[in-house]
Amino acid sequence: MQAAAPAHTFPWSWYVDPAVLAAEQERVFRRCWQYVARVDQVAEPGRFVATRAGDVPVVVVLGREGELRAFLNVCRHRGSLVCSGEGRRETLQCPYHAWTYDLDGTLRSAPRADREPGFDADGVRLLPLQVATWGPFVFVNPDASAAPLADVLGSLPSLLAEGGLDLDGLRFLRRVEAEYEANWKVCCENYLECYHCQVAHPAFSNVVDVSPDAYWLENHAAVSSRYASGETSTTFENAGCATWQW
Repeated sequence: MQAAAPAHTFPWSWYVDPAVLAAEQERVFRRCWQYVARVDQVAEPGRFVATRAGDVPVVVVLGREGELRAFLNVCRHRGSLVCSGEGRRETLQCPYHAWTYDLDGTLRSAPRADREPGFDADGVRLLPLQVATWGPFVFVNPDASAAPLADVLGSLPSLLAEGGLDLDGLRFLRRVEAEYEANWKVCCENYLECYHCQVAHPAFSNVVDVSPDAYWLENHAAVSSRYASGETSTTFENAGCATWQW
């Protein structure tokens, strides 16, 4: 029998060094698909949701012809955020200098643009981002060259179907937000392992067998599946950017 490789932990600097976090924003959060909104939030033409993909401000909007689009939520003039919150609008207007964009991202008007020699409005538009839906969820990817969402989901849709989950039948109930004074990797690692469950979650451990032989984790690319006492919990890890559990 081959001996197991020696166990080790990551360097502490990976969790506290601002340079590491900046690299993660560039190489992870700006290059992977991230959940940003619900389909029902953009179910009518003109409905929009402004949010973020990592540190990238994005806006998702449904066009007049029913086409879902996502843009970098930054005005092409002076870099102001164009939209905030969510709602319904006929156009997307920057609150700084009133540059107004159509729902397809093209610039419709800019105050006093006619007084600027050589100004070509046809060449100005909000920068488009990749957008896709899966069931009731809207995902955005800032990386134009990234693989399609379906490729990243991999076996997850079939795993859920085999478990009897009707994804399209899911309905939004409530949103719970929390802020943690911790590096994002700590939150992901804590969520995935149950080594701490018997100590930190005794009530949960009284219901679910969390012993090593009855509770384990399987990793498959962007998908992790947890098994416990005959039940399965599947998590979409989204390259470490976000997690969804069923």
